Amino acid sequence: MNLKRNLFFPLIFVFLITGCAKKNFNGYSKDLIVRIALEHKVKESFITSKSNFKLITQEGEIEIKGNDTCFIYSGHNYPLAYINRNKRILLKYYPLKFVPTKKNGFLIYKGMVYRGEIIFIRDVDNFILPINRLYMEDYLKGVVPAEIGKLDKKRIEALKAQAVAARTYAYSRLNKNYDMGYDLESTVQDQVYRGVLVEDSLVNIAVEMTKGVVAFYRGVPIDAKYHSTCGGYTSDNEDEWGGAPLPYLRSVVDAPKNCIFGYGKPYCFQSKHFNWGYQFKKEYFYKMISNNASNILKKNLNIVKFKIKKYDKHKRVVEVEIIDKSGEKFIVKGLKIRKLITFEEHQGGFLKSRMFNFEERDGKIFIYGKGFGHGVGMCQYGAMEMASQGKSYKEILKHYYRGIELKKLY
Repeated sequence: MNLKRNLFFPLIFVFLITGCAKKNFNGYSKDLIVRIALEHKVKESFITSKSNFKLITQEGEIEIKGNDTCFIYSGHNYPLAYINRNKRILLKYYPLKFVPTKKNGFLIYKGMVYRGEIIFIRDVDNFILPINRLYMEDYLKGVVPAEIGKLDKKRIEALKAQAVAARTYAYSRLNKNYDMGYDLESTVQDQVYRGVLVEDSLVNIAVEMTKGVVAFYRGVPIDAKYHSTCGGYTSDNEDEWGGAPLPYLRSVVDAPKNCIFGYGKPYCFQSKHFNWGYQFKKEYFYKMISNNASNILKKNLNIVKFKIKKYDKHKRVVEVEIIDKSGEKFIVKGLKIRKLITFEEHQGGFLKSRMFNFEERDGKIFIYGKGFGHGVGMCQYGAMEMASQGKSYKEILKHYYRGIELKKLY
């Protein structure tokens, strides 16, 4: 099957696949554009739509009927593509851009439904890299419910706060992966993005009500970190990842001003992760620590001792000491502390937070802690409770990100 040729198409195609432009899709209002890497190292991919859609390349374009499927295969210097596996499309060059022809139409990639366009490029290892290119506000509609969930009207201000935090995070990363062809990952590496299927009417309202609002600190968009449950206090950014302290990511008491911690309830107290505990057999624990420490420190280790060396002012662990059978001692800090103690039963796979105590007795290891996630920036369960207590999204954001200014960019 040959593509319909367009003499002028190669000259304009480069402008259609770049990000950060303000350009209309069918029926959408103008907005910032983001490019999301849907997955990596793809050998075989397929895309369809309920209605007709177009495949556009440097060589021209072809219209594909609704419910027909286009299959693309990696491992070649040129795109190998078929309609319904049996009708070859003759192509010479990447990228391949798929666009709905119907106003407000959707594309379906491997069962997931997406707004905007989906572009296939070839990565440096000759695999397919699928990228969803869409408007920022449409992207957020697939991020907010995936990150904070679907809430009731009483907590819509928490949804607004999450929308602004997610928008700010994405805005701060536009074009940072320019050479890679995308802006953000669709996973926890950046923000979880699940497309149309997770969209919710109240979430969409929250996104639209905060459209274009971004958080800045002294004229620069902030690194808007957020997490599930802080356990009563958020964390300073440098204690989790190292680097320079950021003035808007300081540890805050996650409670009303008139609440003395220990005699009142932190905002996130209703989270199922507020208190937690684990018990291990000593032999299993040190085998686990040895394996994880070997991976983290790039050295074959047999750990026989684990000791908390330093807490921050709010009892979040800052440093631990591990001792090898040889007697050699190692200090582990920040996020790596959580990666020492791993689980399969919860998201992330490692210790829920750095706010924990450690006890070894009777041949067993006991770990008791609070919170879930890195603890930096906005506490999502805290934001939900603040919204329930009548706080606005602006109050929520300024509680967790100190000294920020909220600006409406569009």
